[in-house]
Amino acid sequence: MIPCLVLLGTSAHAQIANGLRAEIARALRVGAADAEFAAPLPENPDNNDEERYPSRFASYSKGLQHDAFGDVVTTEYDKLLASLIGGDPAAGLETLFLGERKLVNPLAGFSYLPVGPDPHALALRPAPLFTSAEVSGELDELYWMSLVRDVPFQDYTSSPPAVLTQAIQRLNQLREYRGAKEGGVVTGASLFRADLPGSAKGPFISQFLLLDVPYGAQVIPQRNLTRVPGDDRVFRFDTWLSIQNGALPTQPPVYDPVRRYLRNGRDLAEWVHLDYPVQSSLNAALLLTRLGDVDADPKSSPLVFDELNPYRNYRNQEPFATLGNGDGLDVVSRIVNPALRAQWFQKWLIHRRLRPEEYAGRVHNTVTGARTYPVPPELLASPVLPLVLARNNALNGGAGGTYLLNQAFPEGSPVHPAYASGHSTYIGAGVTMIKAFYKDLPIPNPVVPNADGTALVPYTGPTLYAFDELDKLVSNVGVARLFAGVHYRSDHDHGSRLGELLALRTLQDLARYYNEPFDGFQVRTFGGNTLTIDRDTPVLPNFVSTVDRFTLVNPSSGNDLAQVENGAVLDLSDLGTAQVALRATTYESQVGSVRFEIDGTVYVDNQAPYVLPITATVGTHVVTATPYSEPNGQGLGGVPLTVRVTVQP
Repeated sequence: MIPCLVLLGTSAHAQIANGLRAEIARALRVGAADAEFAAPLPENPDNNDEERYPSRFASYSKGLQHDAFGDVVTTEYDKLLASLIGGDPAAGLETLFLGERKLVNPLAGFSYLPVGPDPHALALRPAPLFTSAEVSGELDELYWMSLVRDVPFQDYTSSPPAVLTQAIQRLNQLREYRGAKEGGVVTGASLFRADLPGSAKGPFISQFLLLDVPYGAQVIPQRNLTRVPGDDRVFRFDTWLSIQNGALPTQPPVYDPVRRYLRNGRDLAEWVHLDYPVQSSLNAALLLTRLGDVDADPKSSPLVFDELNPYRNYRNQEPFATLGNGDGLDVVSRIVNPALRAQWFQKWLIHRRLRPEEYAGRVHNTVTGARTYPVPPELLASPVLPLVLARNNALNGGAGGTYLLNQAFPEGSPVHPAYASGHSTYIGAGVTMIKAFYKDLPIPNPVVPNADGTALVPYTGPTLYAFDELDKLVSNVGVARLFAGVHYRSDHDHGSRLGELLALRTLQDLARYYNEPFDGFQVRTFGGNTLTIDRDTPVLPNFVSTVDRFTLVNPSSGNDLAQVENGAVLDLSDLGTAQVALRATTYESQVGSVRFEIDGTVYVDNQAPYVLPITATVGTHVVTATPYSEPNGQGLGGVPLTVRVTVQP
């Protein structure tokens, strides 16, 4: 029990008798540690590709030494693995034979944290299998994104070039694609966006990446250093191989002499090439503190404080060091490092997922016959591959093309594994902290860049709201890494939600240390629910939940009828009954509930197996399933799955 405060004498300040202050401080810290210690630790499974393929072609190996085909020298990989699971990783890693580039901070995965959950206390589902439909769709998308880096976002809906129309058509054909959709269909308005609630509303680029940033007495226009059109790299196999071996690029990037507002995928990719981890969320917080607030005093932003902030009701006090801007801006910045540590544990010690550029090397070798890998046939038959070959041939001056995923960065990806994205994790965490301290409100005077990015012009569409634009910021930062060619979509989807979960768990620790009476932090989550976070409630999960797949089930017999993927066609005559059910398989197998939506109608199942009863009718239907941490579709949401299914007589 925490000792009570005792006021002594007539002193002008509150004192605590007999050193009780130290006891209280200790009790608070021990209480936080005990709460984290009592939380069950999750399993952290991997996808078993590392063991399934002893030559390690399906695992991350960039920076190590490779043979002439780009397969890692297995003795070097085994030394890496032994170092990571052995007793002295720092010494073991120093025995590796690397190129010029160094491995990025594997030891961070072993580190600890003073506040919030331990980096090892949260889990992600296994990365998608090398042979999966999900990976096939992800590579397909990345190839298309590499072809349209220079297409202005405003052209996605107004005047799309033929290649963009082809991309939309192809993405709608994929058996599994988790990007944003409208009515179950990828459109120009939803193309290449993430699936968060606000990210699909309004223009592609978030207002928090366009508006001038108030940085104290300075006002910083968000004009950016951008690359010249067409400056794609790592398109020749010899260059690709040297990059895999850890070589530095021989040619620097070519920059546009004109600073521009973000207008296309190449601009966005370069933004996340040069950014600092704290930059995106801190800039957004600085902007939000001043939105609609005429008081230039940096201590307080009374018009935008969270609805539960007790200072909204005080007449004679305003917040600063606690529950004010001194507090909010601190935690928005401070959560970035814990987010990175939690993700580095996943990257290096659990999943070791190969980067997209590595996977594309397997595609190239398979298509050319140089060496065969179990690349999904759906990807090998994609209409994007001839376009990639032609594009890389053009980049090579007509001297021959490849099926490599050309890169926006001269050096390709960073020298650490793909799953999940560090950028997505820290922006997911930072935005969650912003939502905890500040409230939603309309964005005054929203803007969009002009066609060449040299100026901003007024946006004239429906009202844009701050929290939607924060969701869009998460989408922009994560998807920017896809435009660069260095991450897969699942790296973003799971990374952003890991950041959110870590931030919410950290808020529960922080809530212990306030003297103000308040009901907690009110946070709108990526799953759409608004949660009130205090020291004890809600009970938050220790993993990012996911709907992995759908299976059609006969409800009478319980027998599985078919796996249901996007674009599936079901014949009623084959089914023999219109009374069927759709089972959602989740990670983990037990979640709080699964919320199904079919053609706009919502159904929630609170108990595994999670099943949607269906009376199958002729026509095309859209089904989305989202896992939640609590019954009745409440609590923290996970990664959803949407499919479009056609039923025939």
